[in-house]
Amino acid sequence: MTQVSLVHLRRDFLRYVAIASSFAVGYPVLGFQKRKMPEPPTPADAENTKTTAEQMSQRAQLKLNEKEFRESLASLHQRVSELKQDMDAMHTADIFSVKVYKQTGEIEHLAKKLRSLAKI
Repeated sequence: MTQVSLVHLRRDFLRYVAIASSFAVGYPVLGFQKRKMPEPPTPADAENTKTTAEQMSQRAQLKLNEKEFRESLASLHQRVSELKQDMDAMHTADIFSVKVYKQTGEIEHLAKKLRSLAKI
């Protein structure tokens, strides 16, 4: 054998050893990286019916709140108007009556109710 053929043989041997060792090391690593399939998404129809049902219940609740809000606002306006008329008729030197005190308490209660309805 010549010198050139020994170099080629050695080079080919090293190449085959490198390829075999990369398979020996790489194959088990690839085997441990099994990928799990992701969960399939829920059907679009089920999502749409859920959101539409929720939206309809929210709309119904908003309509009920709107009606109650408007009624409370009208009542508040009426109570404030009555209090203003009572205060216009009363002289400043007079002592406030119990009626005025009760009216301001009712107005305060209605204002708190309107605030809670506005938060929803």
